[in-house]
Amino acid sequence: MQWNLEGPSPAAPGPDGFDQVPGWPAGAPAGGPAAWQYPPPPPPPAYGGYAYPARPHTNGFSVAALVLGIAGIWPLFGVGSVLGLIFGLVGLSQIKRSQGTQSGKGMAIAGIILGSIGLLLVIIFIVVIIPNINNTDVLRSPLRW
Repeated sequence: MQWNLEGPSPAAPGPDGFDQVPGWPAGAPAGGPAAWQYPPPPPPPAYGGYAYPARPHTNGFSVAALVLGIAGIWPLFGVGSVLGLIFGLVGLSQIKRSQGTQSGKGMAIAGIILGSIGLLLVIIFIVVIIPNINNTDVLRSPLRW
């Protein structure tokens, strides 16, 4: 095959009238030499990189602590506050021991704080309001609600 400025020189026509490609035997199957002469290429090599670290999942106790801490302020007056405080402490402990595989530290702390506030409100209610329920002076005070 000779090369010129336009590319390779044209091939001589084959026995069937089509141009014969140099190095391609007459009557070769469609697809060219790769279809009958060469083995398939090997698969690409596997990349030996680092795997992405697993994303930390949120601790369930911290979510429950936040929900119960919020609910403990009003609808679940005493029970939600105590459970929010307990679940927050358990969730915070589990998050610290998980070595970064769990998240939700902020929710656990918020549940502890809200549970403590709710528990404080329950204690104030028990100490101040309940003994003065029958006291009529509270009803006659100028600061009536």
